[in-house]
Order: sequence, then C-alpha cells, then structure tokens
Amino acid sequence: MKKVLIVMLVILSATTFAEVKEGVGLGYADDIKVAVTLEGDKILAIEVKENSDTPGIANPAIKELTKTVLESQSSSVDTIAGATYTSEGFLEAVNNATGK
Repeated sequence: MKKVLIVMLVILSATTFAEVKEGVGLGYADDIKVAVTLEGDKILAIEVKENSDTPGIANPAIKELTKTVLESQSSSVDTIAGATYTSEGFLEAVNNATGK
C-alpha cells in the first residue's frame, strides 16, 4: 500500500496542471476580454470571452492572431492590416493574461 501511495505521489508531483488566466485589452469599439489556457509557460489555447468590434473585420483578424500567438508562444507579433485596433486590443488582452 505504501508503494502505491509513493508511486501516485511521484506521478502527481510530475504532472503539471493547466490554468486559465483572463486578460483585457482595448479594441476598436470596446474592451476585448480573453481567457488564456496555460500549462506552465506554454500557451495552450486562447478563447475570446467578449468582443464588440465589427465581426466581419475582427473575427478573421482574431482567428489569425490566435494562430500566430499559439505558434510563436508570444503576444509580440505583428498586427493585422485593416484591423489594427482590434489586433492591438486582442494582443494587449493576451499579454495581460500571460505576461508575455
């Protein structure tokens, strides 16, 4: 029984757990709020919780930025032309959540 407990403790101590942090940035129309799932320093996912910017412009930009941020593991990426304020707000929100 002690061996089983020790093995379980070793497994649990080696396992890292994902956490969700929220951030806010100012977009074109209003705040953009995101939830960023992190495992240690790694960004696993970004979910937009609130966005009032024009959907036809903001949504494609946010989709592309999400992909770029996940690939680079940083919010220090170029903005999307034609959606500058949305891009800046989204990246600010991700940065506020991650500190990256």
